[in-house]
Amino acid sequence: MIKKLLQLALACLLLTSNCLSLSDDFFSEGSPDFSSVLANEETVVFPRFDLLAKVLSPSVVNISAESNSGKDASKESKEEKSLPFFKEPKPGKSLGSGFILSKSGFIATNNHVVQKADKIIVRLLDDRKKYEAVLIGVDEKTDIALIKINTDKELVPAFIGNSDDIDVGEWVLAIGNQFQLGQTVTAGILSAKSRKVQAAGPYDNFLQTDASINPGSSGGPLFNDKGQVIGINTAIYSPGRSQFGGQGFNIGIGFAIPINMARVILNQLKNDGKVTRGLLGVIIQNIDQDLAMALGGSALEGALVADVIDDTPAGKAGFKVKDIIVSYDGAKVFEHDDLPIMVANTPVGATVPVEVVRGGKKILLYPTITELSPSKFDKVPVVKTDKVDRIGLTVQDLTSELAESFGIDSVGGLIVKSVEANSPAFKAGIVRGDIIKEVANKKVLSEEAFAEMIKNLPSNTPILILVEKREGTRFLTLKIEE
Repeated sequence: MIKKLLQLALACLLLTSNCLSLSDDFFSEGSPDFSSVLANEETVVFPRFDLLAKVLSPSVVNISAESNSGKDASKESKEEKSLPFFKEPKPGKSLGSGFILSKSGFIATNNHVVQKADKIIVRLLDDRKKYEAVLIGVDEKTDIALIKINTDKELVPAFIGNSDDIDVGEWVLAIGNQFQLGQTVTAGILSAKSRKVQAAGPYDNFLQTDASINPGSSGGPLFNDKGQVIGINTAIYSPGRSQFGGQGFNIGIGFAIPINMARVILNQLKNDGKVTRGLLGVIIQNIDQDLAMALGGSALEGALVADVIDDTPAGKAGFKVKDIIVSYDGAKVFEHDDLPIMVANTPVGATVPVEVVRGGKKILLYPTITELSPSKFDKVPVVKTDKVDRIGLTVQDLTSELAESFGIDSVGGLIVKSVEANSPAFKAGIVRGDIIKEVANKKVLSEEAFAEMIKNLPSNTPILILVEKREGTRFLTLKIEE
């Protein structure tokens, strides 16, 4: 009896939910109304995937993005084939999915579905007509795009949920145009949250699911069991090739952009046609056990400051190399990957409190965030090799002339000419073109001084090395095993 009462209460709650709209022009809040697909006497305990599919499918669209560039999208480069984190090929002809945001025709999808397209064609469910979409804006860093169609047809917007509220293990439903077969519905669970994937971008914070996602799913919605969008399906982890009939398609590891992140991006694209992100001005990295030991501490949480860029909010606010950022604007920084997303979402011009640990003491700094601009690191020096040293490196003094010839802003330190495979330097993560700035907290002033430093380094002890890479400055730990 109690079980039946609970079932009835749950069904009543779901069936009487109001279709509230935050704006007649954009995101819809609340949950879908399932009463139209239920018998009057029927009592339902969700998830009922059949009912979800009937109600949610009209909100999902198929997208074909065509380009006149002549590139065959079915042909991948050797590099693309070797990446386990696979996204569908770019135009020539790109086929993917999207979902309707508003009755006025706004549609969310992935950037890589519509990138460089000359024509974007949208097809609605059970509608043979082709609608040519207008590209409103894209954000390459998060792989999100906003498009719009004009139609007299009654559109069915998807309801937007809260991706922070869903827990690992909950049911999810994915709908998309898999393998150009047409709209396909798959179900699974949420496998993980806050996934960082190396082959993706600087702001990746993916939801992971085992709901089947394949080429063509990109841009489609990931729903919770209430019928609300909690993610945008974006990519799969696949060690094989991408072509239909090949190997290594869905193996139960798919990734979706959390809708809480996506709605911030989509709002900016709708209002401005572009995305503006905040800039702090520090180069950060994670703290592992060797780094913590080399720094004289034991804490593994936070973001280690490897460099402070001049004339940025961080530089003006007094940040220093080796500061450990432990909180930003009141939110704890557990891993270094947490910080870029926090900063990116900060309004330009806002002054925020940032707590750092410096020399074992906590202090507060107050940077005023400015707008992020493109990175200046765009060239890799190439120089001839020489004699390999004790840690597996050949190096050369980085003079002003050499820096200018390779387009490097920095002067001083040593440029790495080659790295011996499986050497201590190789294992530490030093690569050709890196610039070595410090060894064991001492500045590197010349090749001769560096050779003397390396000669006297202790064995089997983590040594702190400051290295400037293409993507910015990093602390590495070197261990000579002898």
